[in-house]
Amino acid sequence: MAEPTILETNASGELQIPAEVLGAGPGARFRLEHEGPALRLIPEASRALWENLPPQERARTFHDWVSRLPKRKGPAIPAEALRRENLYD
Repeated sequence: MAEPTILETNASGELQIPAEVLGAGPGARFRLEHEGPALRLIPEASRALWENLPPQERARTFHDWVSRLPKRKGPAIPAEALRRENLYD
């Protein structure tokens, strides 16, 4: 059986848990839940990369992705087919 890890609060009352104890890397997020006298750390689902980017960087990343899509082969959809009255035929 592994030796228990002892955690201690610092001078300002903060509790720091080493990453190797959590088994998580930098930027990992956890939800703290109270279960009677016990506290549980629940890993939050990882967020998509775009959720962590500022709007300008998100837009640039999207435009870069679109530019790498395969170029269209074949005829374009005729404008007549996109008219509202023709969409339901």
